Amino acid sequence: MALNSITRFFLLLIAVHYGTATNLFRTKRQSGPTNIFSIGNGEQCTGSDRSTGGVCLSRNQCNTQGGKAIGFCGVFATCCSLNACDIRTNTKVAVFINPPLSKESSGLECSYSVEINNNNVCQIRIDFETFNLAPPTTVDPVDNVTQRPGYMCRNDIFQVINLQGNSEVLPPLCGDNSGQHFYTKVNASTNNRVLNMRFNIADRISQPNLPQATWKIKITQLECFNTLGKYRDGIFEAITSSLPSTPLMSTADRDEYLIAPPGCLQYYPDRTGFFESFNYNRGAGPYIANLAYATCFKRTPDVCGVKLTAANFDMAYREENNMHLDTDCQINPVTQGVPQSEDYLFIPEAETADGLRGSKFCGNSATNQIIASTPPGPLYVHFHSDNLVTEGVPESGYRFNYNVLNNCYPK
Repeated sequence: MALNSITRFFLLLIAVHYGTATNLFRTKRQSGPTNIFSIGNGEQCTGSDRSTGGVCLSRNQCNTQGGKAIGFCGVFATCCSLNACDIRTNTKVAVFINPPLSKESSGLECSYSVEINNNNVCQIRIDFETFNLAPPTTVDPVDNVTQRPGYMCRNDIFQVINLQGNSEVLPPLCGDNSGQHFYTKVNASTNNRVLNMRFNIADRISQPNLPQATWKIKITQLECFNTLGKYRDGIFEAITSSLPSTPLMSTADRDEYLIAPPGCLQYYPDRTGFFESFNYNRGAGPYIANLAYATCFKRTPDVCGVKLTAANFDMAYREENNMHLDTDCQINPVTQGVPQSEDYLFIPEAETADGLRGSKFCGNSATNQIIASTPPGPLYVHFHSDNLVTEGVPESGYRFNYNVLNNCYPK
């Protein structure tokens, strides 16, 4: 009898211990409700109208950060909409919404400052829930000239600045990027513990044809402190993800699922989903010039690769009759001569369903293709765009559906 009691006690203890992993595997739609006794935890909430989003803060925090109370979250907190400029916050999660804009009020600079929450914070994930700015542009065409500078953000510009001396360079963004995201690493041990973001919005009076700028961006400070990660691989991951969460779960444990591998501007931890080029704009593009970044996928011990299915793929190319693979997409600098396009998507160890192998894809070479990438290391693709537009050659971009693989066919 005593033995059975001891056994039940240890089983309960294990369930409580591993149950803390549950929130790691919840998607945004699966997240549990806010604690009714919340006093302002910085998590997302919904206003009284059931549609406007905000963050859960104390009323004093909301007022200090220039926010507006749009409802309640719990008994002691308010759902705060941060729809103003020049906001400074140190909450774990913050949602910034554009202030009311009109043609008369555009032509402004809107800045946000995010103070690092604690010394465990190692990454900040920036989710563009809504992001509609003026699109990237190039110069007007000139008679008898087939090449022009690439599409750049020349009117509206979003930038992350003050990266505390890190080697990474985050791209300036514009156009339609709703649903996109990117990561920036931070070092909480440095003296400067503030990350700055800035919107520069062009004047609509002198440029009335520009679309109205709107945005809603979610900032999440992610902590790198892993005590249970070694138990979350393979079969243990499947077991612990099905257990209920407990109050013993640390913030860093909840963040572990979202921590991106080093060098990844974008990271997709779910086993299936989609990704697309910046300013894909439902296939209208164009993508932004002078970009070079990696989009990464989660690789657990049971994963051997990733399958990519192109919903659309339309990038620049050099020669109409080429296959638009590898050397067709990047020129040897010794023999380059005149400037030619070097836009491509690098997919390591790639092979199409019909047996075509390559690494760099440009033109429409990935159109209607199912591509398996089975590299021995991290799972990623690398996008590269130059500063060149050729007349008559589209640069609308790409959109892929992806599935991570646990049964890779032999090559």
